[in-house]
Amino acid sequence: MGNPQDMAGKLAERTGNNSPEKKETTIFDLIESRKNQFAQAAGNNMDVNKFLRIATFCIRTNPTLMKCSAPSLMSALMQSAQLGLEPGVLGHCYLVPFWSNKLKSFEATFIISYKGMIELARRSGNIQSIAARIVYENDEFQFEYGLEEKLTHKPCVNGERGQMKLVYMIAHFTGGGHYIEVMSKAEIDTVMMSSKSYDNNKKQATGPWKDHYEEMAKKTVIRRAWKYLPISVDDARVVEQEGTVKHEIAEDMSTVAWIDAEAYAVEEVPEHQDADNQQSGSATNNDNQADLFSQG
Repeated sequence: MGNPQDMAGKLAERTGNNSPEKKETTIFDLIESRKNQFAQAAGNNMDVNKFLRIATFCIRTNPTLMKCSAPSLMSALMQSAQLGLEPGVLGHCYLVPFWSNKLKSFEATFIISYKGMIELARRSGNIQSIAARIVYENDEFQFEYGLEEKLTHKPCVNGERGQMKLVYMIAHFTGGGHYIEVMSKAEIDTVMMSSKSYDNNKKQATGPWKDHYEEMAKKTVIRRAWKYLPISVDDARVVEQEGTVKHEIAEDMSTVAWIDAEAYAVEEVPEHQDADNQQSGSATNNDNQADLFSQG
């Protein structure tokens, strides 16, 4: 039969008696390893376990997000956590992939949705109510500036409302007073076309501007009014930096410098780029990316 040592030796030859290969760190490993930091960032604004489940689902179900660099994904998630905003189509912000010409890789950032802006405004405690509405061609709408501003909007209910004409927002403050902002569709489209989510080569929107145009239009008019609303300084700083690419995480993400990544939204690697050179941010993170988050 042979002795156990011989049997072990033969088994080792068959299975390989070498040290096991080092398991590559995935983005999901990194997210789990930073669970405590996400919890501290979120505070009482949301349940961290739910946040991480939603974040993981968003990444797993978006093939392009799966290609993003780990540092940019982690930074986007930390910004989301610090604002207490859940990512996802039904949540308060979007995790959006961009292609970086400078880095030759996909990079992730976070973009706040209309619901996210409403949530932040209400959470301030200084705003009694806030909403944005769309005016269509067949609606009745009047707005006048003056010592007493006048706004009247009567939606068309007896037929087609027509094309979108403009968007407005109105916020009532708990201490009294209000603020109104109005933007035409042309102004909204100018903002859209200047965003990273607009593909200048194809002359079309991508990401949330493509899938949720009206919601983004309402978010845009609130965003323009943001500096006039009684929002906390900390929240205002982070909101100002939405859409940026960062490769670090910190207790205050507004203090982390963003990268001039020359990024624009695409769903696939541009044909003129070498796909083999792109960094993969999820299933096969390289050691350099993982090392950025191995401390702490």
